[in-house]
Amino acid sequence: MIRILLLLLSSTPQALLFDVGIRPSIRLTGGGPLTARKWDNLEVDAPIPDHDENFDYTTGLVPSGGEGYRCGYISIVGAPNMGKSTILNSLILEKLCVENRRPQTTRHAILGILTTDKCQLCLTDTPGVIGDPAYKLQEGMMEAVKGAFREAEALLVVTDLFSTPIDDDRLWKQVQQYNKPMIVAINKIDLVDKVNPNVEENKIEGRTVTVEEAVAKWRRLLPQALAIIPMSAGNGSNDVGVVALRKILLGGPDVPAAIRDLGRPIPGMFKPGVKTITDEEAKELLPLSPPMYEDDDLTDRNDRFFCSEIIRSSLLELMKKEIPYCCEVRIDSYREPRPRDAKKLVRMAATILVDRESQKPIVIGRGGQMIKAVGIHARKKLEEFLKNQVSFVPFW
Repeated sequence: MIRILLLLLSSTPQALLFDVGIRPSIRLTGGGPLTARKWDNLEVDAPIPDHDENFDYTTGLVPSGGEGYRCGYISIVGAPNMGKSTILNSLILEKLCVENRRPQTTRHAILGILTTDKCQLCLTDTPGVIGDPAYKLQEGMMEAVKGAFREAEALLVVTDLFSTPIDDDRLWKQVQQYNKPMIVAINKIDLVDKVNPNVEENKIEGRTVTVEEAVAKWRRLLPQALAIIPMSAGNGSNDVGVVALRKILLGGPDVPAAIRDLGRPIPGMFKPGVKTITDEEAKELLPLSPPMYEDDDLTDRNDRFFCSEIIRSSLLELMKKEIPYCCEVRIDSYREPRPRDAKKLVRMAATILVDRESQKPIVIGRGGQMIKAVGIHARKKLEEFLKNQVSFVPFW
């Protein structure tokens, strides 16, 4: 095991960016505020009010903004390296999930939340589907996919310009028989100008090399899909395809205008005889329900989780194929600055776990150069995520 101590420098005490979305239901007895109460092993010095008028203690839910509010889970599924995490980040307008060109970067089902005054989207990014898991870790990843699939109110199937299929016959059959709302996103259409259709690999049966071919194929595969939206999520949250998909999922406003911005209609984008989607049709994607999370919640994961994912992503990106995917990063401690601290430092200790003893010197590198490079690379991402200056002090 290799251990790294991370010091997060902050000029002011910084609360966790992400915390559990649903507050526990509490019944307070007696009068007066509670102070210095321990909650989940964390000492709370500030007084706790007797009652939070913005929280419904009878249901455990945050009250809706009014009648007609909609909320539901949408699972994002697809083959590895289709850009599912990039799509989630673009949809919620935040860089929440780690993005990496290497397939199978995502190991867990990660929730991203987008809340408006009329709707709350709970988008679940899942690991890329593997047809034949090679080891226990991959088996666990596929269980995460199946769990997210079962819990979803709607499904977002992600593929690419080449119509890369879901390589799991059982799960693919479930997708084809899915009787709830479904949308298909054809990602990476910006590659169309870089594709040589005469190359042998592009002549493989079932492989598409134009947007029109991809849309037509997925309409045949999933005729029940409400819409098939071409996009290039790597271009960011303002990509016309991403904007159109976001408008559809939110139920507006003005879904038809967002669809027109996609350009000339491609046959198969909608069901036969349908030329566009109205706001009212889009609203049927999610059920009527009060929101399950606070307005400013982005996820149900905490900073520890995302810090470990960021460090692991840097490790995979720099080590290429020298380190297998079974490596892991564990955050051992996370301490935020306290009012009495002379230096406002957030202290974090992390452990890098590798599969074999022989991989330790590879991660460390000659004279510690590789672990230093991983620290520098991860620090930039952590500074962006935590909005704090980050300093690494490695030791092993």
